[in-house]
Amino acid sequence: MRFPLLAVAVATALNPVAAPAQHPLVLQTLKSWNDAAPAPASDVIAGAVLKAALTVQKAQGGCVPTAAVIEGFAPATGVRFVMTAVQQRQLKNAWTVVARHPNCGPEVARYAVLRRADDEVAAFRINQGRSNTNESLFGDTLPLATLAAGSALQRQGVKCDATTTESAKLGVTRIAEEEPNLGPEIYGIRYKGSWSEVWPLTLCGRTVEVTIRFRADGDGGAYQDIKGGLVKILPAGQ
Repeated sequence: MRFPLLAVAVATALNPVAAPAQHPLVLQTLKSWNDAAPAPASDVIAGAVLKAALTVQKAQGGCVPTAAVIEGFAPATGVRFVMTAVQQRQLKNAWTVVARHPNCGPEVARYAVLRRADDEVAAFRINQGRSNTNESLFGDTLPLATLAAGSALQRQGVKCDATTTESAKLGVTRIAEEEPNLGPEIYGIRYKGSWSEVWPLTLCGRTVEVTIRFRADGDGGAYQDIKGGLVKILPAGQ
């Protein structure tokens, strides 16, 4: 699955912030950035999301969305690539948006909506389905999930090269479990707790469901644990 805009965005995060992101002074900075660049109007967000959805459809085919219904959004100011881009004055702020495209079915999709330094609002799709991963964590995890899926197929005798994310198509993700210790999202980051997600990946003609356990590292990221026993190859044709 190709993520050209995501790759460009994540690539901006070359110099992570040194101080722990949950430090009060850092949280104060994130609040000041967020207050200085409030969310765009709802129609502007919907327009940017629809444009991003059409870009994905043009590249991948499938249903052509005709509208974007916003189900929720939250500031992503604390996400690694956003923090770096704001520091470098490439962005003013960003938000994670959950939206549906009613004519294309009931599934939701997640988008990153960006306010650039010149105040232009743009968006890119992160994934279809539910997920607690932020944009940077999602980009870090996708190659690992792809390798796990490819390795599972190889163990079953299926010849499959899973060395790049371009070799796989990600399906609709879902949250499998949220543990009681999971903390709230703060500016796009969960600083404590654990949860599990299921990511279906289709590659080499088969679909593999990869269950990933995430454990917040306290500094804006998370440890990812993919156990071989929780990588499930679906029957052919599914």
